[in-house]
Amino acid sequence: MVGARTKLVLIAVVGIALLGITLAVVTRPAATLSTDAGYSGSLLPEEVPVADFALSDESGKPTSLKTVIGAPAILTFLFTSCKDICPLTAQQIRGALDQAGQDVPVIAISVDAKGDTPTTVRPWLAGQQMTGRMHWALGTQNQLAKVWKSYGVAGQTAQMDHSAYVFVLDRDGKRCVSWPVSQLTPEGLAHDIKLLLSRDGNCRS
Repeated sequence: MVGARTKLVLIAVVGIALLGITLAVVTRPAATLSTDAGYSGSLLPEEVPVADFALSDESGKPTSLKTVIGAPAILTFLFTSCKDICPLTAQQIRGALDQAGQDVPVIAISVDAKGDTPTTVRPWLAGQQMTGRMHWALGTQNQLAKVWKSYGVAGQTAQMDHSAYVFVLDRDGKRCVSWPVSQLTPEGLAHDIKLLLSRDGNCRS
């Protein structure tokens, strides 16, 4: 009889212990993305390589990372027939530049080779009040697909929307900070721009 009681006590103790572990796991705060360099966006690993490209902008001028090397820059992926996410992204970037108090180069790489042309891009930029503040990188499907792949971005298709990201580049053209557009705010992006400018464009100084 004593053995049975002892067994019941042990079962109860084990049950309580397991319940405590389960509750600890369930109620533990969710992990949050953080950086160790003071950025609001996600700090990217140092080993991420520079992914340069050779395209042309809405004025037919050559566009590559070489044109922005030496200072921080913003890189994103847009298309002119987009009615929601792309205009929002442009306005978030515009607001961030206004709040930062200093413009940095902004390059929007097309995710729609056929639809994005100088004649569609120029009025789009004007409508977003980003003429002169954002330049559009245009190219053929093959040229653009190589750029999308190097940045881990999916292009726009009839079946799937493109990847919506904004990257803050350091003075060497390397990706320093990544922002999913779903989490992007003008305040957060402005903070990261100002922080990078204060470090002379060095991502981790």
